Amino acid sequence: MERVPTEPPTQPTRCRFVWCTTEHGRTVHPDDETHRSAGVGFAARVREGGGRGPGVSTEVEVGVVRRDDDDESWVALEFGAGSSVAIDLAAARTLGRLLREDPDLMAAFDEDEGSLCAVRTSCDRDGRHG
Repeated sequence: MERVPTEPPTQPTRCRFVWCTTEHGRTVHPDDETHRSAGVGFAARVREGGGRGPGVSTEVEVGVVRRDDDDESWVALEFGAGSSVAIDLAAARTLGRLLREDPDLMAAFDEDEGSLCAVRTSCDRDGRHG
């Protein structure tokens, strides 16, 4: 039986982005060369912005992504089943700051819905915010 020679695996190259975990040079498809961070996952209930109801439980992953033809890196939020959104780094910094510093967001994190209505002056009797 004649043995078919195999090429040794290519040695991965060190990426210029310190956060990138892609093993460049060891991938098969060009899309696999995309720069990706390790990402962090967490369980969440999600729904579309105009949706109603309790949403659906899923795993959300947050990470940095940069394709070879991108001029900048993006923060990607992936919701499973091919659903994702990516925002630029400046927007991600702003979002992080707002989540930590915006009084209304902080009140929503700290209070239940009934207590939040006591803080706002624009709630009607049914607890809807106007």
